Amino acid sequence: MALVVPALWLALGACQAESFQPSQLPATLSFVGVDRGRVAMQDGIPVPTFAYQPARPRLDLGAGWHFQPAPLEQRLTFAPRSRSLAALTRLAGGRETPGYDDRGWAAIAVPGSFSPPPSGSVQAGWYRVAFTPPVDWTGRAVTLKFGSVDYLADVWLNGHYLGYHEGGFTPFAFPVERQLRPGRRNVLAVRVASPTPGSRLDIVPWGLLDWWRYGGITGPVWLEATDPLSLVRADVTPHLDGADVAVVLENRGRSAVPEARVGLQILPASVDPANLLDPSPAALVPPGATAVAETSMDGLRVGAGGVIRRDLSFAIANPDLWSPERPALYVLEVSVSIGGTVVDRLYQTFGLRRIEVDPGGPRLLLNGLPVAFDGVAIHGERIWPPRPDGAPGGGPRPSGEDWLRVLGQARLVHADLLRVGHAPADPTLLMLADRTGFALWEEIPLTHNTPETLSLVMGRGIPQQMLAEMDLRDFDHPSVLFHGFANESTGVTERLDAMHTLHDLDHRIDGTRLDGQAMYGSDPADPTSQPLDVAGYTFYYGVFYGGPAIEAETQRALAQAHATYPGKPLMILEFGRWADSPAEEPAQVRVFQETYAALAPRRDDLPGGYVGSAVWWTLNDYWTDRPGIGVEHFGLFHPDGSPRSAAPVVASAFGAVTTVAGSGAQQGIVSGGRGEALPRPDPLRLVGYVAYALGVGCLAGLLLALFLGLGRGRMRRRRAGRA
Repeated sequence: MALVVPALWLALGACQAESFQPSQLPATLSFVGVDRGRVAMQDGIPVPTFAYQPARPRLDLGAGWHFQPAPLEQRLTFAPRSRSLAALTRLAGGRETPGYDDRGWAAIAVPGSFSPPPSGSVQAGWYRVAFTPPVDWTGRAVTLKFGSVDYLADVWLNGHYLGYHEGGFTPFAFPVERQLRPGRRNVLAVRVASPTPGSRLDIVPWGLLDWWRYGGITGPVWLEATDPLSLVRADVTPHLDGADVAVVLENRGRSAVPEARVGLQILPASVDPANLLDPSPAALVPPGATAVAETSMDGLRVGAGGVIRRDLSFAIANPDLWSPERPALYVLEVSVSIGGTVVDRLYQTFGLRRIEVDPGGPRLLLNGLPVAFDGVAIHGERIWPPRPDGAPGGGPRPSGEDWLRVLGQARLVHADLLRVGHAPADPTLLMLADRTGFALWEEIPLTHNTPETLSLVMGRGIPQQMLAEMDLRDFDHPSVLFHGFANESTGVTERLDAMHTLHDLDHRIDGTRLDGQAMYGSDPADPTSQPLDVAGYTFYYGVFYGGPAIEAETQRALAQAHATYPGKPLMILEFGRWADSPAEEPAQVRVFQETYAALAPRRDDLPGGYVGSAVWWTLNDYWTDRPGIGVEHFGLFHPDGSPRSAAPVVASAFGAVTTVAGSGAQQGIVSGGRGEALPRPDPLRLVGYVAYALGVGCLAGLLLALFLGLGRGRMRRRRAGRA
């Protein structure tokens, strides 16, 4: 949302720029080459899937946590661990060890937060939990997975330091089989630092927020056991007539596996009210269903400690495509076996769809057809039950039922696009958007950055890591159609450089989504979206800037933006107004009516149109860090679920042009089609073909040279004879 930046915040930023020591803590994710492609690595292992895996033993660590606040110690927190770990361990004072007595600490919920609104004064502290893993986990590979920790986590298991992770919204994992004690008491200790917004210039987000930062362990924590040879991830690149699948395997054992077999099946899926909230992809496969397509790879050798990647392709005739109005899904099942015995299975849901920009005009195409979206913005925050004073409930982790209520409200106003502002989406929301049918604009929290803060964080590589982690986590979610890189930031040169870098990274990892940013609509000629697929804006004419003629000024801004980006769809990612009291609701209605009156005739699914989305800010009220405000009342709905005056007006306008979204669980879709695996090139045969081609080329070149040489010799002899 657009901010009128208080002078106090600017002064704080200037002061921090003069006094703080920039972090030298490096990002932890990198891409390495393996035998057949690139693999993302982090903390010594390939980045795994974080989707629920029904075939794997799992131990959820969601109960029994204790917490003790602690000083932030910024210099130690943001110094390279090669220099600061010894001091951090001394600072821990034994808190990281199993024998430490934490009985005097307060109980705390995980997922949860140590800085809930309205105070949020805690910036750092220690978490501890004791647990006993099954005794039969001895000899297995065990991975400790975190859904998210805001903002920086240092992790110890049984007194052994595992590593750290920076970034508050994306997952990370550690291999722990060497530190784990199956059948005995284990203790996990996590030191979490979450600096106050605006207190540092080199973190993401740095400050100037208009939403609440929930510090702490904000996502689930669990242990997952597998055979030493396991399937790390399976990434599906969808097409309209098939799919490409990249499978990554890892061998954490001490000896090589000489002959492994990987089997793949694409299975039909059907979503209904009974399985809608079931996190298991396998729960979507109808009983007795047969595979749409299947194949296998035999004779795979994986060395001790090795990682391999294999890529396969499937063609599917008469497939069911994913769209908000008809969200058809498939289930991918991958198995790995040794000597005929299956040692691991991995499941993913995916959908076949394609989102692109029409090369012949500035419009969006979904599955080859023109599309324009009407949407609402949402925050990953608990709303229900509201507090006694009517404020949202607060908390970083809505339940599945909470998200269904949010999606139900979005459906009531006929929205088909959700902008998840301004951070990667809650995985439960992603699952439900896939299954019910909502398109998502998902983004990293690079928000309200200045040239200085943008240069600092890009130089550290933190936005790049956040984007990579979001891309990798959400690769197989068809609902994510758009990736956002920044929100209402300033500067030109620095932002252009950042957008180039993030666009290139996003397309190297994924490439099946369109990318953009949310630029200030007060500057329609902002040039920094040139490297991006679409041009996104936030429009607040008649609210934060401009005069009373909202429709006319919005029209002028649209014309200027279109002239700046004649080949890109314009994505209006925010427009709206608060209603702090019933007396202000008519003003909220007027802002919607006049702004939308300028946007609707220019939808890119109309002749000559170029507006790809119109997103109202916001669907619900939300907590904010902005001083003196507490709760932003931009919502179409009150926290108790009752509509404001604008809700039926939005529903009528959106409903007149938008296809019905969000009804996937009621449609009885069973995906189908007939598929087959496409032939895989034989590397040895390919080498033979190349050698053959080179040999033929060389032989032809030699013959040609010989022929030309003989010809020149004859000419010389003829000339000599004439002489």
